[in-house]
Amino acid sequence: MEKLSGTVDVTEDELILITVAEACNLMKIGRNTMLKLVKTKGFPMIRYGNGPYLIDKKALPIWITKHYGNYKL
Repeated sequence: MEKLSGTVDVTEDELILITVAEACNLMKIGRNTMLKLVKTKGFPMIRYGNGPYLIDKKALPIWITKHYGNYKL
């Protein structure tokens, strides 16, 4: 097991970042809803240039718990 930044345990075969489609499957929501969420300030995602949105898989449930009920899409 490798430690990144001294705080996150990541195995070699575990994904750190997931795509919008993978996040939709994980959360059981539609693509349009997820695209609105990724554009929300503070949402745990990164994007390099015009590339795809990449969502932090471990931070996603934390963000949802923290912001539950605060957004109307």
